[in-house]
Amino acid sequence: MPLMSRITCALLTAIPIAALVLHISGAHAQPQARADPGEVRGLKLGLDARSMTLDGFGDLACGSNGGPPRQAIEHWSQFGKCRAEPSGLHEVYARFDDEDDYIGRAIDEPRYARGKTGTQVAGHPVILSALFDRDGVLRALRFVTDPRAAPHERRMAHMFRLAVINRYGPDGWTCTDAAAAPGETPVGGIFIKRRCEKREPQRALMVEAHLLRKPGQNDLDPITGEPRPGAFESWTRFEIFDPRYKNE
Repeated sequence: MPLMSRITCALLTAIPIAALVLHISGAHAQPQARADPGEVRGLKLGLDARSMTLDGFGDLACGSNGGPPRQAIEHWSQFGKCRAEPSGLHEVYARFDDEDDYIGRAIDEPRYARGKTGTQVAGHPVILSALFDRDGVLRALRFVTDPRAAPHERRMAHMFRLAVINRYGPDGWTCTDAAAAPGETPVGGIFIKRRCEKREPQRALMVEAHLLRKPGQNDLDPITGEPRPGAFESWTRFEIFDPRYKNE
């Protein structure tokens, strides 16, 4: 067979193969439905406590409305040991698995932690809790900036609200600003008492933040004149609720 004929045959044979390859590649290139990663570390509304994993989490305990832990529990499924709050939900306090962070601090080797720095969300130390209904369905998540954080971290705690609003999109929020109570004053010229809400088909969002000084709080001790770096209120509370939940 002449050379040109052989080339022509080879090209004609290659075209269907190339078309098949392109078809397969195009099929794989189609956008795939991504699994919902949840709000943080796989936590998302609707999960069943009995099937939830402890991967990525350390201690669990009964919660105290965003405060410190109470009675220790071993698994999410033991939510029933925690007293129900007025909403009818049982709050389970959860701490991220940060054992390596503790060890790294103990041996003065921050690299040991491999990036694990306690229970933080968007760079802010938080108290995290999951709230279950009586059937063990995860109906709410609660994030409260940790008042035990270092003063410089606590001063920035009100900024967590911005991370929340950016995470869930700036549109659709309804915000209200409360007036200062008697004796409340700004911190560095800034005063914040703001509450924002947003409702989506699958979740209702609420974020509230404060930055202010309460009566009697000052940068300097009025007697000694020494600095008081922690004399202010700065916090954010963020809650995600299942709009389908009814306390019956």
